[in-house]
Amino acid sequence: MPVIDLALVISNPGEDQDSVAAALLRSGLCPIRCSTVQKARTLLAQQAFKMVLCADTLPDGNLRAILQEVKKSANRIPVVVLSRSADWNSYLKALGAGAFDLIVCPPDRTESMRIIRSAVGQTIPLENSSRAAA
Repeated sequence: MPVIDLALVISNPGEDQDSVAAALLRSGLCPIRCSTVQKARTLLAQQAFKMVLCADTLPDGNLRAILQEVKKSANRIPVVVLSRSADWNSYLKALGAGAFDLIVCPPDRTESMRIIRSAVGQTIPLENSSRAAA
């Protein structure tokens, strides 16, 4: 039975979430969607995800709460920020907080695919990376 790689999409339901989910499907990932930090925490504890895409603001929290949850994982799961802001400071702020990259919404199909493929290529189990560093 083939392994299905999952991606968690945390954002308000709507066109942006649908566009990102479609890009994930085209990249061979199965999107699991939620819209709150609380639900994301539950899903992150229950499932193994290849990557996380998260809106910069959520009804019950923000990106930093999600980054903290992801850091608890046994793998380095890349987190890509979904943001309406296209300015350089927002991008640098997201990277400084620990995000892998940022997709400006509404998402451009080609750019979304590039970022998703790049992020998935960066998913490395911690135990392998620590051996490589030794």
